[in-house]
Amino acid sequence: MFIKFFLKLSIIFFSLFIIIGIFQATDFDSTYINRSNVQIDFNKIRTPFIKRNFLKAESLINQFFYKEKKLIKSNNKNQFPKYKYLYSNIKDSSSGDDKILKASEWYRSNQNNYSQRFSELSLINQKNVKNLKVAWIYNSNDGIGQIQSNPIIVEDKIITPTPGHYVVAINSKSGEEIWRFKSKSKFPAQRGLVYWEGNEKSNPGIFFSDQAGLYKLNASNGVLDSSFGNKGFIKTNLSKTTPIIINDNLIISTFAPSIDIIDINNGKTKWKFFLKKNYNGYYLNSSSRLGGCNPWGGISADTKNEIVYVSTGNAQPDYYGNKRLGNNEYCNSIIALDIKNKKKIFDFQEISHDVWNRDIASPPILGSLKIKNKTINVVIGLSKTGNVILLDRMNGNPIYNMRYRKSDDDNNFIKYFLDLEKPEPLENFDFSELDLIDINSELKKEASDKIIGKKFGFYIKPNHNYDLLTWTGYGGIPWTGGSYDDMNDILYVNSNKIPGIIRLNKSNPEKYKLSNFNLSNGYPATKPPWGSLNAIDLRSGKIKWKVPLGEFEELTKKGYPITGTENYAGALGTRGNIIFASGSLDKKIRAYSSENGEVLWEYLLPNQSFVSPTTYIRDNEQYLVVVATGGGVLKKKYPKLVSSGDTYIAFKLKKND
Repeated sequence: MFIKFFLKLSIIFFSLFIIIGIFQATDFDSTYINRSNVQIDFNKIRTPFIKRNFLKAESLINQFFYKEKKLIKSNNKNQFPKYKYLYSNIKDSSSGDDKILKASEWYRSNQNNYSQRFSELSLINQKNVKNLKVAWIYNSNDGIGQIQSNPIIVEDKIITPTPGHYVVAINSKSGEEIWRFKSKSKFPAQRGLVYWEGNEKSNPGIFFSDQAGLYKLNASNGVLDSSFGNKGFIKTNLSKTTPIIINDNLIISTFAPSIDIIDINNGKTKWKFFLKKNYNGYYLNSSSRLGGCNPWGGISADTKNEIVYVSTGNAQPDYYGNKRLGNNEYCNSIIALDIKNKKKIFDFQEISHDVWNRDIASPPILGSLKIKNKTINVVIGLSKTGNVILLDRMNGNPIYNMRYRKSDDDNNFIKYFLDLEKPEPLENFDFSELDLIDINSELKKEASDKIIGKKFGFYIKPNHNYDLLTWTGYGGIPWTGGSYDDMNDILYVNSNKIPGIIRLNKSNPEKYKLSNFNLSNGYPATKPPWGSLNAIDLRSGKIKWKVPLGEFEELTKKGYPITGTENYAGALGTRGNIIFASGSLDKKIRAYSSENGEVLWEYLLPNQSFVSPTTYIRDNEQYLVVVATGGGVLKKKYPKLVSSGDTYIAFKLKKND
């Protein structure tokens, strides 16, 4: 009797906390909330005691009401074909892109609304790139560590976040600091800033987010613009990515997870689009998992047609999906939103119910592809699987036929995962013994011995009963994205192929152990290259060239081919027929020929650069800026190889070159 009374009391107790949490965490603004759904945002619950009990209530709800459902399961996998296909149906869809930037402009950390990261500048070219020299060096002197976003160029200033959590303006010609701004919390502009030229209602300004909210600064002096929001600041949910602007709409992606459309003149929210389905009308978003489907990869926009494109991450927890049922709609997806009409146009999911951390981690790239005597407005998604997902950006139809492959895991639900033939994947994520290192017989023997007792194949489900050998969540195309030559339809992008071992915790499968699959000498036990720079011809769908990115000099001196290294900085293409790339563990910035990937110039940086280079013109001279602060995740992963600093370096040509 006492036990029954206690259970009832407990249910009532936790229900009260849920109700209180709903009232604290729910936005009821009818201008942007779908009235059929109540959205519970954990980040808006202000009372720590309520937060703790809210999570306990959520755990009980998941335990008793949302147990894993049996979807499609069969002991006879022969009933299901190995491949399924989605066929291309392309039409001439180009409506004539608007001119998105001038040759010298870099007003957004992703360069422009199309996130192309390709410069029309050509003063630095293949003939003179070897003559690049240091123009200036800037040290922030406020901390050390990783920077994850490109600077922006505003008139005579370079504006960038610093390792010490400031936003600073630097003279683009001399490297001298002009002003600095301290935000309310850590990590301002973690994934970027955007400059706005203003209108008849509002002044020009710089917008960025941090953990506290959204800011607008005066570009000339770094002071908050008091006409926006609450003295230059509005409270939002956690947002990391670069804002984007379409007319009077300021658009941010938040970890609610949602896309928020804000009036750029006053900071008021117009409407929101939530990126996670709810349970029976309730949206549960705990602090430990952030709800998943977060648009942390970034956003891009077709300014002319007022369409926003979003790339999303995997649902969390990363490697365990029993508490997040179904396909996890909107996760691992490219989503198109009609801003003017406040509706979704399409969503394309690469992997349903992802338990491998294979999210689409970089912002979608927009362009106009010339193929089959047609011009097609396209959106390009770059994935940790190594896939280049090419879609008609007006309707989400594939440009090339797409193939879906069945999982190899006999104990897994019968599910299919995108396994592209065109465009050619940058990396092959079907793990087999053929992937083991074979430079010499000794290393091959050691690698072969290391796979004994481990499970591997194509999309094997992680489990606590075995070590799963796979291409880890750090593989494929990193979050820094690519560089798209819209004139020639060539995509330049770096990639990783780094093996790892995953095992779930038996008592708590939401926790896991992720370890390196390395040889005794510390190097990956798989065939190089371990990191690459790639050029893809999107008109043919073929890889034009592929070269190792990064070098372990001690291996090269022993006569081994250049292996490449793990890398985390995107490429920068220019009309000078040069591709600049950094991000490798060897701390070098390199210039490559766009025709064949030949190295034309290199420079040893003081620390690694995990941000793609930026270029601009000042007084008829072209500059190249590199953020060389190192640190971050790779510092923890390779403590002996990765250093941390606060250095920004600009290069330019010697006079008369």
